Amino acid sequence: MLNPCEIFDNYRVIEVLHEDDYADFLVLVQDVTRPTDGAMAVAGLTLSLLEGHWNNERFMLLLKAYSLAQEELIRERVIVGLLLVAMKYNTILRENTNLWDPIHEVLVDEPELGFTALCNVARTARIKLLEQFNQQMTKDMLPLMNQVGSDDFYDVIRKHQGEMERIARLHLDQNFLIFKTAYQTPFFQERAANWLKPWDDNQLLNVEEEEREALEEMMRVWPMCDSDKYALIGMSKMIRAVIRGQLQGEMLEQMGDTMGHVGIVTNGYVQQLYRYFRLSSFTQATPFDLVPYLRDTWIYRQLVVGAKARKTINDILG
Repeated sequence: MLNPCEIFDNYRVIEVLHEDDYADFLVLVQDVTRPTDGAMAVAGLTLSLLEGHWNNERFMLLLKAYSLAQEELIRERVIVGLLLVAMKYNTILRENTNLWDPIHEVLVDEPELGFTALCNVARTARIKLLEQFNQQMTKDMLPLMNQVGSDDFYDVIRKHQGEMERIARLHLDQNFLIFKTAYQTPFFQERAANWLKPWDDNQLLNVEEEEREALEEMMRVWPMCDSDKYALIGMSKMIRAVIRGQLQGEMLEQMGDTMGHVGIVTNGYVQQLYRYFRLSSFTQATPFDLVPYLRDTWIYRQLVVGAKARKTINDILG
């Protein structure tokens, strides 16, 4: 029996899927006793489409997986995969009308789920803008660090205030910056599958008992995607202590409330995919570059209906 990483590798890199591969995939996504296997199969199949070329059979297999999967862990990965693939292959999709009905059954006939996923894709793509802003802030502020409180110092603050407030409202983006260096560890760099691996609570057994409870509380209150949790465990004990020291008590709860939406389906997996494409050594292209053109896609017009929905997604996209 293959382990989750081998399952991921199989569906990500295999050039031709035979009948047995299709059958095995559908068994994996229905297995409620080992949902991690199904999740990794979906992740591998999704990346095979996002990193490669259009493949009608693989796309249909994703659609089929959604109708068969019972576990939310698997269904949320399928819904994100369908959205991103639909954006990447927009022209093909518009011309391939025989796919419209099955796509409607998944994404449009469950509008709240599809729209929520679309919002999270848009939020995640804005992290690149956040990185650019932080670089500009650093450039502007460094020469003034010995002049804290001066008119020049506050002029810079005022210059960036509007953007700072907007960024403060972005969803989970700060996590990306805090944990960014931790993604250079061997755990992430030596195996592609680890970027998309569902979190296993047993990983907390790798830290000393007196620290374990504090980490559990941090993960519970402060929204993290699974790759953030693995990154946190991969940090040194000293760095973890510094992070916990900065994020304690009421501050941690406030960050959880403002950055949160813990229960929103798809967000964690979108974040993981973003980290994979932005930081992994395995790939250079990223489907999140497509988001500025999201309004021009067929899938956007299908999901964003009504004035309230348009306002929400347009606020996110700017």
